[in-house]
Amino acid sequence: MKKLFNLVLLSAFVLASFTASASYTVEKDIVFKQLDDKALKLDLYLPEASTDIKRPLLIWVHGGAWKRGSKDDIPSKNPLLLNSMIDEGYALAAISYRLSGEASFPDPVADINDAINYLHQHADRYNLAADNLIVMGRSAGAHLANLIGATNTHGDIDFYEKPNYKVNAVVSFFGPTDLLALGNKGNRPTTERSSVSRFLGTIPSLDPELAKQASPTSYINAESPAFIMLHGDLDKQVPLEQSMMMKTLLDEHGIDNQLYIEEGVGHSAPIFDTQKHVPSVVAFVKMHLPITK
Repeated sequence: MKKLFNLVLLSAFVLASFTASASYTVEKDIVFKQLDDKALKLDLYLPEASTDIKRPLLIWVHGGAWKRGSKDDIPSKNPLLLNSMIDEGYALAAISYRLSGEASFPDPVADINDAINYLHQHADRYNLAADNLIVMGRSAGAHLANLIGATNTHGDIDFYEKPNYKVNAVVSFFGPTDLLALGNKGNRPTTERSSVSRFLGTIPSLDPELAKQASPTSYINAESPAFIMLHGDLDKQVPLEQSMMMKTLLDEHGIDNQLYIEEGVGHSAPIFDTQKHVPSVVAFVKMHLPITK
């Protein structure tokens, strides 16, 4: 209760001092992983103001139903969030990963983990504090961020290299959490052409163990990071129940979490990148990854 009270106070403070723009530099197209046929890259957004203090790191994973989208999307799709975090003094890395036309689970998850390990390895070069960080994403990117965060406390994950970092918290904008349930939304089993089937490489109901392995809800325990989730109650692509299931599990394990439900909107609604919701995300980030000055 005390944490919730503090979050409300901090959210009010952030709203009062909120700014809509920030000055930053971008290091574009940093290659973090070389595959046989392509290089995977990330963009690193850094505050322009110089500092001797290492910048705390936020990881951004783009959406696009696992089959489209780009690391370049954040300035156009979440500009207020990006500017707000940079204005607070955070560094933000927008990461690319293999899409479902190129690879299936678990390859995209391994790509994100490799990108974060790369940033951890080169933290001094970019003046980053990368031992502890926050993972953020929207839609399919939120699913991947959820999965990276939920698996981070498990030492027996065999579908990516050992992480050299700790995930303090996860920010999920309308992200899937249970792929078996997502493949059966509306009590109608999905087809092999659906986005979730293409991501998994099979229809979820045909391989429930694989769907479970790819579901963040499978990994929640007492050591899980904190979560903040934002979701529209009319979302048809990723039903609100996906975030509600995650919240139930987090509550059961005593994990700090918040779920903001926006009434009357569907998937990827613009209102999630406005002053109605971004200050709450900023407050949450500052609580779980404070900047030492």
